[in-house]
Amino acid sequence: MWIVLMLVAALCQALKDLYLKRSVKGVEPVAVTWAYCLGTTLFLTVPVLAEPMPTLRPGFWTAIGVMGPLAALTLYLYVKALESSDLSLAAPMLTATPLFLLITSPLILGEFPDPAGIVGIACIVGGSYVLNLAKARRGSPLEPFRALMRDKGARLMLLVAFLWSVSANIDKVGLRNASPMFWILCAFGVTTAWLTPMVWRLSSRGFGQVRARPAELAAAGFLEAVTCWCQMQALTMAIVPYVISVKRMSAVFAVLLGWLVLREGNVRERLAGAALMVVGVFLIAFLG
Repeated sequence: MWIVLMLVAALCQALKDLYLKRSVKGVEPVAVTWAYCLGTTLFLTVPVLAEPMPTLRPGFWTAIGVMGPLAALTLYLYVKALESSDLSLAAPMLTATPLFLLITSPLILGEFPDPAGIVGIACIVGGSYVLNLAKARRGSPLEPFRALMRDKGARLMLLVAFLWSVSANIDKVGLRNASPMFWILCAFGVTTAWLTPMVWRLSSRGFGQVRARPAELAAAGFLEAVTCWCQMQALTMAIVPYVISVKRMSAVFAVLLGWLVLREGNVRERLAGAALMVVGVFLIAFLG
């Protein structure tokens, strides 16, 4: 049952990315990020109100204080990445988060990867190479990596993956000091609050521009809320690494949506690359 829930979550994530990418065609990225987070907050309010109010322990306030600005920056960069690159190229970069966790965990927690984790890293790196394999036919064997680094959206999404590897630890603190759904609601709410002055500062058209893409932005918020609910339900049935690994199937769905809906090219290489990166995530989660 939890696998079905997380496959639904993965599909919702890919569809959310599609709607966000469509939104930035008529709305500035910072306003898109604000509207998407506001919509998610509103949709999450419904299931949270159905739960009893959790006891908030002291660690909750520290975690929410740190999460607000960090998530505001991360999600803004996320939307900027979708604006700057093909969906089928940018979205798979998020599978690099476990790779960064294997780098940051030894520094923060003193945990080191075992051989399966090393193989998982190799799959993620190899998958990122395959994403741009067509470039290798035109020049140096290293051209796929160079092309990836020249792509602004891919670079930004790699930065997002790294920031998520840091914020994952903050999420753990927040979840332990409140109920899961209440934490997620508060995290998105505080993130929206932090994004509000960012819109005033960075936007030339203000908040009213979101009326240009109301359906897409509302859909993005709804799909994120559904993802959060599915993930929280799945976590009651399976451990975190398994749940997050299946969620990363969103990379494969994103490549397919980029090809089917946005008519993006090089679908074979990008689908193979995304699939290989997901295999790497599974190896790290299940065996690493």
